[in-house]
Amino acid sequence: MKKRVLAGFFLSLSLVLSACSGGGTAPAEQGKSAEGQAKTELIVAAEQEPVGYDPHKVPAASSVRVYALIYDSLTKLDENMNIIPNLAEKWEIAPDGKTVTMFLQKGVKFHNGKDMTAEDVKFSFERIMNPDTGSIAKSYFSSVEAIEVKDPTTVVFKLKNADASFVANTASAYASIVPTGSTDLTKEAIGTGPFKMEKSESGQYVLLKKNADYFNKELPKVESIKFQIMKDEAERLAAIRSGKVDISMVSADSAKLLEGKPGVQIKNYQSLEYSYLGINVNKKPFDNPKVREAISYAVDRNQIIQTVWKGEATLTGPIAPALTNSALDPATYPTYKTDVEKAKQMLAEAGYPNGFETQIETAATYPDMVETAQVIQQQLKAIGINAKINQLEWGNYIETWKSKDMNLMVGRNTSGVDADRSMRFFFSTTGSANVWNYSNPAYDELVQKALTTVDQGERKKLYDEAQTMLVADAPNLFLASPKNYYAVRDNIDFTPSAAGEVYSLIKTSIK
Repeated sequence: MKKRVLAGFFLSLSLVLSACSGGGTAPAEQGKSAEGQAKTELIVAAEQEPVGYDPHKVPAASSVRVYALIYDSLTKLDENMNIIPNLAEKWEIAPDGKTVTMFLQKGVKFHNGKDMTAEDVKFSFERIMNPDTGSIAKSYFSSVEAIEVKDPTTVVFKLKNADASFVANTASAYASIVPTGSTDLTKEAIGTGPFKMEKSESGQYVLLKKNADYFNKELPKVESIKFQIMKDEAERLAAIRSGKVDISMVSADSAKLLEGKPGVQIKNYQSLEYSYLGINVNKKPFDNPKVREAISYAVDRNQIIQTVWKGEATLTGPIAPALTNSALDPATYPTYKTDVEKAKQMLAEAGYPNGFETQIETAATYPDMVETAQVIQQQLKAIGINAKINQLEWGNYIETWKSKDMNLMVGRNTSGVDADRSMRFFFSTTGSANVWNYSNPAYDELVQKALTTVDQGERKKLYDEAQTMLVADAPNLFLASPKNYYAVRDNIDFTPSAAGEVYSLIKTSIK
């Protein structure tokens, strides 16, 4: 994750690039190390340091990109975002939709040499569902009534109701399979995945080594992956130019600077992500729907797209537009039409004719989040809301998000591949990621009914209604869905996609 650099940064950045270009010379030989040996280690520039490796508890993208290579889930996504087998080689769903049987791959081992069995699957899901765990994935599996081990390679999920999202949710890295008896996964990371944790140096790097016993013998393609922590984009750009790193996410502006430079390719895709302004509906004055609606009318989303994303993004609602089968056209939302006078009127009706003071939390080391906060700060000032921006270091930002005690917060989410994540996971009363304290029984009823509806046409109607309701209630303002850009060395065969970085890295090879 990713992106923007502030405008004043580019003069110094261009000087850095010029100084580092060395006349455009690339490393002496593509695909070889300094010692002349065939290169087998992939080096990825990491914008943020991981904040833990427990897949059931840690939602930070900086952690997911690492632990999703260490652990496996029952299913996974392919490059077209279809759900395909992974640790489960196949599955069967009963005609009533209330029983899902997963048939596991045979011969899969954890990194400690222990066989992975149905007991580990049962343990992992019960750990996720246990309220004491505090799992980010708990609400994904609220339909599960019981889990039965039929034999070492067969596990049966008994559901309270049909669940149209169940199999898709088992593809989440949050639903990784861990060894039976695992307690403190902050101290060890033992999965069945394509890579093993080799070494982690705080503030410097995370080194993963290939799992030679991985059940898919064709993967991974490299011997090791090193996530080199580089929080400053100028440092990342210099490193990709010089060949010190092989892959780095970059902003749209930086992608333009690198376009056509020797030794580097620029690759992009329309992401499933969206940026947002989160609003804590438990905090005054944001508990008043008119205040939230006023803020929505005051925010000019198109200005954010042009200023923050330089036009390389699209308007979004609660479901990112890349999910074409689920997302509503944002043009259907009345509050997306910027109207400062109407916003002032609504604030007055809510009892705040002169506005008020508040605070916007954002992540200091994600320039796009900082710049989004700055644009919104100016837009809110036009209606009398004076917002101070509090830039938090990444670990503190995650803790603030989890605390449910912020006022306003700028951030980014991913819609996932099923509307259930966008709608129920983030915004139902019991949703695991509902940190905004939003609760609307009518909304809960809609997304729960959609969960249990198998007919896709009916399901779409329910989600359309839920999206309209959510935008009107405004516990979040949904802003922009950006393109993601990667700078990749010429000798690296890496193809990013909306399916996620982890799936691309597993297949990445060095020429």
